[in-house]
Formats: sequence, structure tokens, C-alpha cells
Amino acid sequence: MTPTLFQSSRLAAASFGLGIGALVGILVALLTGSLLGAAAESSRLAPGAGVAFWVAALMAPAAIVTGVIAKTRGRQPGWWSTLAILLGAIVLVIVLVTLVFILAISSTHS
Repeated sequence: MTPTLFQSSRLAAASFGLGIGALVGILVALLTGSLLGAAAESSRLAPGAGVAFWVAALMAPAAIVTGVIAKTRGRQPGWWSTLAILLGAIVLVIVLVTLVFILAISSTHS
């Protein structure tokens, strides 16, 4: 990568960074949660996984919004803006499915 890759649109670069961050955050949270399993309540890693989940949940819509704004501006945002919108949408779907799954499990145990 050359240093001028993101020169044309810093907003698109920020959007791409948010999308990558959201994807990494959600994967870390879900992987940590699946590895901890039933021992999650007593583990010291559980709060960090929870924070990673919610940060990724907030970064996904931010990636989508900044990607759309970068696309609507006059400059050429490049492929990274489109990829950021897709990454944000994928992470948002993962977050929503996970929340529905948690809601379904918690309602059956009540």
C-alpha cells in the first residue's frame, strides 16, 4: 500500500477503519464468549468481551453512515468506502442475530 491510497477521501478511510474495527471487535467478543462457555461468569475475560461486543455494535452503524456520507460527497471515495458499508452491515446483522438469540435464551429460562 502506498501512503497516498487513502489521500482522496479521509472520510472513506475512517469508514473503512470503523468497519474493520467492528468486524475484529465482534469476532473477538464472540470467540472469547464461545471459548469461555459456562465459565464466563467467573472469568476475568468476560467483561472485556462484553465491552468489545458493544463497541463493535456501535462501530458498525458508524461505519455505514460514514461510508454513505463519503459516497455522497464530491470526491472519489474508492473501493474502501463500499467495503466499509458492507462490513458495517455484516457486523450489524451479527449483532442483531446475537441479541435475538440472547433474548430467546433468556426468555426460555425465566
